Parts: sequence; structure tokens; C-alpha cells
Amino acid sequence: MDYLDGKITKEEFIRTRGVENTQRSCRNSLRMLDKYTQSTYQKTGEQVVLEIANEISKDGKYDRLFRFTNNFVQWLLQDHNDITIKKRMHDEPLRRHAPKTIETIITYIKSFYEEVGQIEFSERKFKRMVKLPKHVKYEPYPLSRDEIKLILDRVMPKRKALYMIMKDTGLRIREAMLIKKVDFNFNSTPVSLNIPPNNDKTNSTNETRYITRETAGVIEAYASNKNDEEYLFFNRSVENIINICQNESVLFNRTRNQLGLTVRYEHNNRHKITLHSFRAFCATTLADKFGEEFAHGYIGHSKYLGQYIRNKKKVPEKFLSVENELMIYHHVEVVDETERVRELELKMQTQQQTVNELIKALSDLQKEKELYHKTELELQKLNKTT
Repeated sequence: MDYLDGKITKEEFIRTRGVENTQRSCRNSLRMLDKYTQSTYQKTGEQVVLEIANEISKDGKYDRLFRFTNNFVQWLLQDHNDITIKKRMHDEPLRRHAPKTIETIITYIKSFYEEVGQIEFSERKFKRMVKLPKHVKYEPYPLSRDEIKLILDRVMPKRKALYMIMKDTGLRIREAMLIKKVDFNFNSTPVSLNIPPNNDKTNSTNETRYITRETAGVIEAYASNKNDEEYLFFNRSVENIINICQNESVLFNRTRNQLGLTVRYEHNNRHKITLHSFRAFCATTLADKFGEEFAHGYIGHSKYLGQYIRNKKKVPEKFLSVENELMIYHHVEVVDETERVRELELKMQTQQQTVNELIKALSDLQKEKELYHKTELELQKLNKTT
């Protein structure tokens, strides 16, 4: 009977990973394991893991598990032109994985060993024996304003509105796709956008973002025929959101390639300019003005949210002061308070200098007047003696 079976299946393992995105990431990781074992041993990943588990139960030797995992890591670090993976629109050769991606894959595989293979091992020993590649820390490429303008001028009104929201708010593509007309408050200054918590990847409390006046104009024009509860950028079931986001990524990549914006990172050969670059533009612009903590808190990085929440009431004011840097087509004169104070101080210094000069001139005039009277008295005395 099923309830007496002590082992969980691969599908049960995936279903217990949590939210849909996590399940999808887990499934992709196990798919990579299958690709490796099928190309190397002509067996599925699950078959190999169960065979290893069976041998360990006999002799208690775990080296074979660690050696297998290290070989898998090395395989992930290589291109495999003879193995194709299916994309939504086409198939392509399997390319080497970035160190950070490999780290994520091995995290799922380790849990797979424990739960499906029922292999018990020391966490400390696993970390010591399995050699993961060091991942290069890098800042995501932030689009320049010229590059954003180039992209916006190329796309249709729907995607122009979508990209302008993303560059103002730092939203991820999935979060931006779930926006409804009712989420905007066009009566506030600046125009605010409320993000329902369940639409945010991190389920954070930074639910309010803001958009520039030029973006507000584009959204009002684009959404004029939309119902309040209607999603702005798709009209299919929200259950298809993953496929919808993948389609948006494909369409953006096509535009990027047409414009020749194809520069790649050296360490992982990935494109520098992706949909995520709009988020990086927002974060970089805010960080230049207010620092990293505020910028990352605004775009929803959870470890910065405490700082963000403490400054929540100041966010609209801060956003207005950086609006000029976020806008692509229009520019407004923005003078922040510190600049205004500096101007007033300089003006007061100039006025004080003028006053000091006037006081000195009056003092000199008084001395001249006194000297004149003294000279006049001396002349009168001389006239009397003569």
C-alpha cells in the first residue's frame, strides 16, 4: 500500500519544494542530472542515485557519492554541443552553467540524495568533499538612458509602457506583468503603484513604488481602454504566467539583437543586457543619489527592507528629487534642499561682503570728514593770527 512505502518519488520530491518557481527550478536541476547520467551511464539520475545509495548501505563508503557529484559539477562547467535542450521557440546546444547556477543545482541534488535516495551524510563533510566553482561577484549591467531610449523607440506601445514601468520601479518581469490598472493612483504625487504582496517574488512589505510623470502619461494613454481589474499586459489566464514571461524575454532578446546590443559578460558568456537590466538601471540611479541600502530596499531586496521601511514616508519626496535622472524623454529642473541651502549661503556671503565694504567706506568717509574739520580749524586759527 502507498502509505507503507518508505520512499518518495521524484515527482513527490518536486511537489514538496514550495512555490511554483522553486518547483520549476528544482525540475530543471533534476533534468540536468538526467542529461548527465544518460550521456555518461545511459541511465536516469534517479536510477544512478538509488544504485549509489544501495552500495553505501552495504559498505558505508560515501566517497563514490562525492566523486559522482564532483564529476557532475565538472560536466556542468562544460559546453555540450551534442546535447540539445528545448526552448519554447527552438532547440539549442547545452551551454556551460555559471558557478552561481551550479551552486543552486547542487543544493537541489543534495536534497534529492537525502529524500529520494535516503542517503544520510554530514553537511560539513559534503561541503568539504564537493568542490563547487567560485562564482565571480559582479553588478548586473544597468542600461544607460541612451540604450533605454533606443529600445523604447523600437518597440510597440504595449512594451514601451511595460519597460518604462520597469525602469522606474525596479520590478521583475513577473511582477510587472501582474499589474492591473487599479493598482495605480494617478491622483498622488508622484503617481504611485501598489504591488500586492502575493505578486512580489519575496512576498515583502515594500508594496508601493512610484513612476515618473513621463511614464504616467504613457500608461494613461495605453490603459485608457482597459478595465480597472484587467491585467495591463496580457489577457490570458494567470496560470500561464511563466510562459507569458518567457515569451516576453524572447521578444526582448529579439529587439536587443536587432539593435546590436549583444555584449556579453566574459566570466559566463551571458548577455549583459536583459529584461533584468531595467531593474539594474533603477537600482543604480537611486543608489547614486541615496546610497545602496535605500536603492535595494526600494526595488525589493529583502535584506535591505528594514532600512527601506524606516524611510517609507520619505520615499515619495526622494523619488521626486531623482525623477529627472529616471526620465528618458523629458527633463525638469530639480533642485534638492542641500543645493538650495548652498545657494542661499553663497548669496548671504556675497551680501555680507557688500555690507562690510559699505561699513569700511563709511568709516573711511568719517575719517576724511574729521580730517577736513581739523584742517578747517587750523586754517581759521592761522587767519586770526595774521
